[in-house]
Amino acid sequence: MESIGIDELKRGTNEAVCYADDCLFVSESLQCLCTSEPVRLDFSLMVFCMEGCVEWEQNGSFCALHEHDFVITLPGTLLTNLVVSDDCRMKVVCVSDRFLRRMLRASTNVWHVIRFVKSNPLKHLSDSDFEYLLRYVDLISIELKNGASIYREEIVQHLFAALIFGMLSDINRCMASENGTDRDKTTTPVYMFRRFMEEVSADNGCHRSVTYYAGRLCCLPSYLSRIVKKVSGRRALAIIDEHVIDRIAFELKYSDKSVKEIAMEFDFPNISFFSKYVRKHLKVSPTAFRNMALTDEK
Repeated sequence: MESIGIDELKRGTNEAVCYADDCLFVSESLQCLCTSEPVRLDFSLMVFCMEGCVEWEQNGSFCALHEHDFVITLPGTLLTNLVVSDDCRMKVVCVSDRFLRRMLRASTNVWHVIRFVKSNPLKHLSDSDFEYLLRYVDLISIELKNGASIYREEIVQHLFAALIFGMLSDINRCMASENGTDRDKTTTPVYMFRRFMEEVSADNGCHRSVTYYAGRLCCLPSYLSRIVKKVSGRRALAIIDEHVIDRIAFELKYSDKSVKEIAMEFDFPNISFFSKYVRKHLKVSPTAFRNMALTDEK
Protein backbone atom coordinates (compact mmCIF):
# COMPACT_ATOMS: atom_id res chain seq x y z
CA MET A 1 0.00 0.00 0.00
CA GLU A 2 1.36 3.39 -1.00
CA SER A 3 1.73 6.23 1.50
CA ILE A 4 1.67 9.78 0.20
CA GLY A 5 3.03 12.91 1.86
CA ILE A 6 3.17 16.63 1.14
CA ASP A 7 6.16 16.25 -1.21
CA GLU A 8 4.42 13.64 -3.36
CA LEU A 9 1.32 15.80 -3.46
CA LYS A 10 3.33 18.76 -4.75
CA ARG A 11 4.91 16.70 -7.51
CA GLY A 12 1.56 15.33 -8.64
CA THR A 13 -0.21 18.68 -9.03
CA ASN A 14 0.34 21.35 -11.67
CA GLU A 15 -1.24 24.77 -12.22
CA ALA A 16 -3.91 24.14 -9.59
CA VAL A 17 -1.38 24.83 -6.83
CA CYS A 18 -1.93 28.03 -4.88
CA TYR A 19 0.94 27.46 -2.50
CA ALA A 20 3.03 24.57 -1.26
CA ASP A 21 5.89 24.02 1.17
CA ASP A 22 7.05 21.18 3.41
CA CYS A 23 4.35 21.86 6.01
CA LEU A 24 1.33 23.24 4.20
CA PHE A 25 -0.20 22.80 0.77
CA VAL A 26 -3.12 24.82 -0.60
CA SER A 27 -4.66 23.74 -3.88
CA GLU A 28 -7.82 23.60 -5.97
CA SER A 29 -7.41 19.99 -7.09
CA LEU A 30 -7.18 16.41 -5.85
CA GLN A 31 -6.03 15.01 -9.17
CA CYS A 32 -2.87 13.44 -7.78
CA LEU A 33 -4.97 11.28 -5.42
CA CYS A 34 -7.10 9.90 -8.26
CA THR A 35 -5.28 6.57 -8.45
CA SER A 36 -6.49 3.01 -8.88
CA GLU A 37 -4.58 1.93 -5.77
CA PRO A 38 -5.42 2.73 -2.13
CA VAL A 39 -3.23 5.42 -0.56
CA ARG A 40 -2.55 6.18 3.07
CA LEU A 41 -2.27 9.90 3.76
CA ASP A 42 0.69 11.06 5.84
CA PHE A 43 -0.96 14.46 6.35
CA SER A 44 -4.29 15.99 7.33
CA LEU A 45 -6.59 16.74 4.41
CA MET A 46 -9.34 19.37 4.39
CA VAL A 47 -11.57 19.64 1.33
CA PHE A 48 -14.17 22.37 0.79
CA CYS A 49 -16.56 21.54 -2.05
CA MET A 50 -17.81 24.72 -3.78
CA GLU A 51 -19.61 23.06 -6.70
CA GLY A 52 -20.10 19.58 -8.10
CA CYS A 53 -19.28 16.40 -6.22
CA VAL A 54 -16.30 14.53 -4.76
CA GLU A 55 -16.63 10.89 -3.68
CA TRP A 56 -14.23 8.47 -1.99
CA GLU A 57 -13.95 5.73 0.59
CA GLN A 58 -12.27 6.81 3.81
CA ASN A 59 -11.05 3.98 6.06
CA GLY A 60 -13.67 1.77 4.42
CA SER A 61 -16.59 4.21 4.81
CA PHE A 62 -18.18 5.95 1.81
CA CYS A 63 -17.88 9.75 1.77
CA ALA A 64 -19.57 12.12 -0.70
CA LEU A 65 -19.06 15.89 -0.77
CA HIS A 66 -21.54 18.18 -2.49
CA GLU A 67 -21.89 21.95 -2.63
CA HIS A 68 -20.98 23.60 0.70
CA ASP A 69 -19.74 20.37 2.30
CA PHE A 70 -16.34 20.09 3.91
CA VAL A 71 -14.40 17.10 5.20
CA ILE A 72 -11.35 16.70 7.44
CA THR A 73 -9.12 13.62 7.58
CA LEU A 74 -6.27 12.98 10.00
CA PRO A 75 -2.82 11.54 9.18
CA GLY A 76 -3.00 7.79 8.60
CA THR A 77 -6.35 7.89 6.80
CA LEU A 78 -6.74 5.26 4.06
CA LEU A 79 -8.22 6.76 0.89
CA THR A 80 -9.64 4.70 -1.99
CA ASN A 81 -11.86 5.10 -5.05
CA LEU A 82 -11.61 8.90 -5.37
CA VAL A 83 -13.93 10.31 -8.04
CA VAL A 84 -14.27 14.02 -8.87
CA SER A 85 -17.13 15.30 -11.06
CA ASP A 86 -16.27 17.35 -14.15
CA ASP A 87 -18.03 20.44 -12.78
CA CYS A 88 -16.37 20.24 -9.35
CA ARG A 89 -14.72 23.31 -7.82
CA MET A 90 -12.96 22.91 -4.51
CA LYS A 91 -10.43 24.32 -2.08
CA VAL A 92 -7.95 21.85 -0.62
CA VAL A 93 -5.75 22.37 2.42
CA CYS A 94 -3.17 19.69 3.25
CA VAL A 95 -1.23 19.99 6.49
CA SER A 96 1.76 17.92 7.52
CA ASP A 97 1.59 16.00 10.78
CA ARG A 98 4.46 18.14 12.07
CA PHE A 99 2.63 21.42 11.39
CA LEU A 100 -0.63 20.08 12.86
CA ARG A 101 1.13 18.98 16.04
CA ARG A 102 2.73 22.41 16.38
CA MET A 103 -0.68 24.03 16.20
CA LEU A 104 -2.27 21.58 18.65
CA ARG A 105 0.60 21.95 21.06
CA ALA A 106 -0.29 25.62 21.53
CA SER A 107 -3.89 24.77 22.40
CA THR A 108 -5.10 23.75 25.83
CA ASN A 109 -8.33 22.17 24.59
CA VAL A 110 -7.38 19.92 21.72
CA TRP A 111 -9.22 16.79 22.77
CA HIS A 112 -12.59 17.97 21.51
CA VAL A 113 -10.89 18.84 18.22
CA ILE A 114 -9.31 15.43 17.79
CA ARG A 115 -12.39 13.48 18.84
CA PHE A 116 -14.66 15.56 16.64
CA VAL A 117 -12.47 15.09 13.57
CA LYS A 118 -12.30 11.33 14.13
CA SER A 119 -16.03 10.83 14.56
CA ASN A 120 -17.43 13.66 12.39
CA PRO A 121 -15.25 14.09 9.29
CA LEU A 122 -18.02 15.44 7.00
CA LYS A 123 -20.19 18.52 7.53
CA HIS A 124 -22.63 20.56 5.45
CA LEU A 125 -22.66 24.34 5.98
CA SER A 126 -24.97 27.23 5.22
CA ASP A 127 -23.91 29.67 2.50
CA SER A 128 -22.66 32.25 5.02
CA ASP A 129 -20.77 29.75 7.21
CA PHE A 130 -19.12 28.14 4.19
CA GLU A 131 -17.96 31.50 2.81
CA TYR A 132 -16.72 32.45 6.28
CA LEU A 133 -14.40 29.42 6.44
CA LEU A 134 -13.25 29.90 2.85
CA ARG A 135 -12.03 33.38 3.79
CA TYR A 136 -9.58 31.78 6.19
CA VAL A 137 -8.32 29.49 3.42
CA ASP A 138 -7.84 32.49 1.13
CA LEU A 139 -6.08 34.45 3.88
CA ILE A 140 -3.73 31.51 4.48
CA SER A 141 -2.90 31.41 0.75
CA ILE A 142 -2.25 35.15 0.66
CA GLU A 143 -0.01 35.08 3.71
CA LEU A 144 1.93 32.04 2.49
CA LYS A 145 2.78 33.94 -0.69
CA ASN A 146 3.99 36.89 1.37
CA GLY A 147 7.57 35.77 1.77
CA ALA A 148 8.67 39.18 3.05
CA SER A 149 6.73 38.95 6.31
CA ILE A 150 8.97 38.20 9.29
CA TYR A 151 5.95 36.86 11.20
CA ARG A 152 4.71 34.73 8.31
CA GLU A 153 4.93 31.41 10.17
CA GLU A 154 3.13 32.75 13.25
CA ILE A 155 0.38 34.37 11.16
CA VAL A 156 -0.20 31.19 9.14
CA GLN A 157 -0.28 29.04 12.28
CA HIS A 158 -2.89 31.28 13.91
CA LEU A 159 -4.96 31.53 10.73
CA PHE A 160 -4.95 27.75 10.49
CA ALA A 161 -5.99 27.47 14.15
CA ALA A 162 -8.81 29.95 13.46
CA LEU A 163 -9.91 27.80 10.52
CA ILE A 164 -9.99 24.64 12.65
CA PHE A 165 -11.87 26.26 15.52
CA GLY A 166 -14.19 28.00 13.09
CA MET A 167 -15.18 24.54 11.88
CA LEU A 168 -15.70 23.40 15.45
CA SER A 169 -17.88 26.41 16.15
CA ASP A 170 -20.19 25.43 13.30
CA ILE A 171 -20.40 21.86 14.59
CA ASN A 172 -21.07 22.95 18.15
CA ARG A 173 -23.94 25.17 17.02
CA CYS A 174 -25.43 22.25 15.14
CA MET A 175 -25.06 19.93 18.14
CA ALA A 176 -26.61 22.51 20.46
CA SER A 177 -29.60 22.77 18.13
CA GLU A 178 -30.01 19.00 18.07
CA ASN A 179 -29.77 18.84 21.85
CA GLY A 180 -32.57 21.38 22.07
CA THR A 181 -34.90 19.26 19.95
CA ASP A 182 -34.07 16.18 22.02
CA ARG A 183 -34.45 17.84 25.39
CA ASP A 184 -37.52 15.79 26.29
CA LYS A 185 -36.05 12.55 24.96
CA THR A 186 -33.57 12.00 27.76
CA THR A 187 -33.98 8.23 27.79
CA THR A 188 -33.48 7.58 24.08
CA PRO A 189 -30.39 5.56 23.06
CA VAL A 190 -29.05 8.39 20.87
CA TYR A 191 -29.40 10.91 23.70
CA MET A 192 -27.68 8.59 26.19
CA PHE A 193 -24.88 7.89 23.75
CA ARG A 194 -24.40 11.63 23.14
CA ARG A 195 -24.23 12.23 26.90
CA PHE A 196 -21.71 9.41 27.24
CA MET A 197 -19.49 10.89 24.51
CA GLU A 198 -19.69 14.34 26.11
CA GLU A 199 -18.61 12.90 29.46
CA VAL A 200 -15.74 10.95 27.91
CA SER A 201 -14.50 13.92 25.89
CA ALA A 202 -14.59 16.24 28.92
CA ASP A 203 -12.77 13.79 31.21
CA ASN A 204 -9.11 14.33 32.11
CA GLY A 205 -8.21 10.73 31.28
CA CYS A 206 -8.11 9.48 34.88
CA HIS A 207 -11.30 7.42 34.61
CA ARG A 208 -11.04 4.20 32.63
CA SER A 209 -14.12 2.17 33.59
CA VAL A 210 -17.64 1.88 32.22
CA THR A 211 -18.85 1.83 35.84
CA TYR A 212 -17.59 5.39 36.41
CA TYR A 213 -19.44 6.78 33.38
CA ALA A 214 -22.58 4.80 34.20
CA GLY A 215 -22.55 6.50 37.60
CA ARG A 216 -22.19 9.89 35.94
CA LEU A 217 -25.21 9.12 33.76
CA CYS A 218 -27.25 7.50 36.56
CA CYS A 219 -27.65 4.14 34.86
CA LEU A 220 -26.33 0.59 35.18
CA PRO A 221 -23.01 -0.27 33.51
CA SER A 222 -24.65 -3.10 31.57
CA TYR A 223 -27.32 -0.72 30.24
CA LEU A 224 -24.74 1.86 29.17
CA SER A 225 -22.67 -0.82 27.43
CA ARG A 226 -25.73 -2.01 25.47
CA ILE A 227 -26.68 1.55 24.46
CA VAL A 228 -23.17 2.41 23.25
CA LYS A 229 -22.92 -0.83 21.29
CA LYS A 230 -26.37 -0.33 19.76
CA VAL A 231 -25.78 3.26 18.63
CA SER A 232 -22.09 3.17 17.64
CA GLY A 233 -21.33 -0.48 17.01
CA ARG A 234 -18.37 -0.16 19.39
CA ARG A 235 -17.71 -1.23 22.96
CA ALA A 236 -17.98 1.51 25.58
CA LEU A 237 -14.62 0.49 27.08
CA ALA A 238 -12.92 0.76 23.68
CA ILE A 239 -14.16 4.36 23.32
CA ILE A 240 -12.97 5.19 26.84
CA ASP A 241 -9.55 3.64 26.23
CA GLU A 242 -9.20 5.53 22.94
CA HIS A 243 -9.78 8.83 24.72
CA VAL A 244 -7.36 8.01 27.54
CA ILE A 245 -4.57 6.80 25.25
CA ASP A 246 -4.93 9.92 23.06
CA ARG A 247 -4.31 12.08 26.11
CA ILE A 248 -1.44 9.93 27.33
CA ALA A 249 0.18 9.97 23.88
CA PHE A 250 -0.09 13.76 23.78
CA GLU A 251 1.63 14.10 27.17
CA LEU A 252 4.39 11.68 26.16
CA LYS A 253 4.99 13.59 22.93
CA TYR A 254 4.80 17.18 24.06
CA SER A 255 5.34 17.52 27.81
CA ASP A 256 8.62 17.60 29.72
CA LYS A 257 7.18 15.45 32.51
CA SER A 258 8.84 12.14 33.35
CA VAL A 259 7.03 8.89 32.58
CA LYS A 260 6.47 8.45 36.32
CA GLU A 261 4.92 11.92 36.61
CA ILE A 262 2.58 11.22 33.69
CA ALA A 263 1.56 7.90 35.26
CA MET A 264 0.70 9.71 38.50
CA GLU A 265 -1.17 12.45 36.63
CA PHE A 266 -3.44 9.83 35.06
CA ASP A 267 -4.00 8.18 38.45
CA PHE A 268 -2.29 4.85 37.74
CA PRO A 269 -1.33 3.04 40.97
CA ASN A 270 2.28 2.64 39.80
CA ILE A 271 4.50 2.94 36.75
CA SER A 272 4.23 -0.79 36.04
CA PHE A 273 0.44 -0.58 35.54
CA PHE A 274 0.91 2.54 33.40
CA SER A 275 3.53 0.88 31.20
CA LYS A 276 1.35 -2.18 30.75
CA TYR A 277 -1.63 -0.01 29.72
CA VAL A 278 0.44 2.01 27.22
CA ARG A 279 2.05 -1.10 25.75
CA LYS A 280 -1.36 -2.72 25.32
CA HIS A 281 -2.74 0.19 23.29
CA LEU A 282 0.34 1.70 21.60
CA LYS A 283 2.25 -1.59 21.19
CA VAL A 284 5.41 -0.03 22.66
CA SER A 285 6.56 1.13 26.09
CA PRO A 286 6.01 4.77 27.17
CA THR A 287 9.71 5.53 26.82
CA ALA A 288 9.90 3.95 23.36
CA PHE A 289 6.85 5.89 22.22
CA ARG A 290 8.36 9.15 23.46
CA ASN A 291 11.66 8.41 21.69
CA MET A 292 9.84 7.63 18.45
CA ALA A 293 8.00 10.96 18.69
CA LEU A 294 11.25 12.82 19.28
CA THR A 295 12.80 11.12 16.26
CA ASP A 296 9.84 12.17 14.08
CA GLU A 297 10.30 15.78 15.20
CA LYS A 298 13.84 15.91 13.84
